[in-house]
Amino acid sequence: MTTDHSSGPPLPYEEALRLVLAHTPALPAVVTPLEQALGSYLAEPARARSHSPRFEQSAMDGYAVRLSDLTAATPDRPVTLRLAGELAAGSARRQLLKPGATIRVFTGSPLPGGTEAVVVQEQVTRVDDQVVFRAPVRAGANIRRVGEEYRRGDVLLPAGVAVTPPVIGLLAQLGRAAVKVGGRPSALVITMGDELVAPGTKPGRAQIIDANGPALSAALRAAGARAVRHVRVSDDPAALRKALAQGLRGADLVVTVGGASVGDHDHVPAVRAQLGIREWYGRVAIRPGLPNWFGLSPAGVPVFGLPGNPVSALVSFELLVRPAIRRLMGAPTDTAGDTRHWPVPLAAAAGTAPARQTWLRARLERTADGGLVAVPETGQGSHMLSSLARAQALAVLPPGDEDLPAGTPVPLRPLEWFTR
Repeated sequence: MTTDHSSGPPLPYEEALRLVLAHTPALPAVVTPLEQALGSYLAEPARARSHSPRFEQSAMDGYAVRLSDLTAATPDRPVTLRLAGELAAGSARRQLLKPGATIRVFTGSPLPGGTEAVVVQEQVTRVDDQVVFRAPVRAGANIRRVGEEYRRGDVLLPAGVAVTPPVIGLLAQLGRAAVKVGGRPSALVITMGDELVAPGTKPGRAQIIDANGPALSAALRAAGARAVRHVRVSDDPAALRKALAQGLRGADLVVTVGGASVGDHDHVPAVRAQLGIREWYGRVAIRPGLPNWFGLSPAGVPVFGLPGNPVSALVSFELLVRPAIRRLMGAPTDTAGDTRHWPVPLAAAAGTAPARQTWLRARLERTADGGLVAVPETGQGSHMLSSLARAQALAVLPPGDEDLPAGTPVPLRPLEWFTR
């Protein structure tokens, strides 16, 4: 049984996001080759299998020494030590450093037994097999100790961490050729309308090129979905029901665009009800994006109904669908909806909306004193996709009845479409 929330008061954005995260379960984890894990989320903690470093090694190119040999060294009375060989990085040869001698080492070299410090090569003079030192050295200088970064058994990364390039490098350092990560969702985008034609098709007098399908499919891929399918249907409830029913059987997340109002050709609400999709909200107090819908199929598949205007659809995706994808992929519930906001002054006055949070398209510019200001893009209409294509961020304006004057600090959310 469904509940119609589309005619009631709109839900505050934070409450809508809470419902999305609370009702979107993580997908089963999978083991994937390390080189394919970028953009995923760890499904298990990353533990150290050995100490790092595993052996004492040189931190610089230089010379391994004993402290007692250089105690009396000064610029006026340098100390000369005999060069007793060298140890290259990767050398497994064992060598003992004897009093009165020095051994050439390199960054990453294993240290000879008895080494108490390494003097960098720029601080010495070498003549054949004689090395001249002009100062004493601190104990442990330029030596990487066993386990100084981490020790065997340490938890270095908790489950739920996003797999970034440094994480890939650390996992490789841990000896992991494969890693257990959250699954990547498959997704279906359904755009609808008799007026829509595919990109590359010359539109008729009353037709519109479908921008929502390609844009939202791209947004889903950029957010981490592994397989995205786009279906364009006419204003036919039977066609819509077939596409939606098929999507619910084969996708982990479904997004419909448009067709959710109360007009004669808006069939989405009735079709959703026929398929038993439970509604959790029907309107969200944001601008653009008021007619937003979220529900779950009987099998628990998240279904989003986004507004038909392209800016409204993409802003709604950023605010509500992307967090659901992060949750499906294994991001912890308390971080899946995290966004980075920081206050930046408005460069120009900006209008607010009564009882609705406004997400203003903006670009960033430097001021004469080196600060940043948020410059509202020209063309804030929900159909004006060009301004969103140029925007670098969304400025978050509180509900209100009056414009915010230039100079007002507002939270700024960077537009980063790719997995984060």
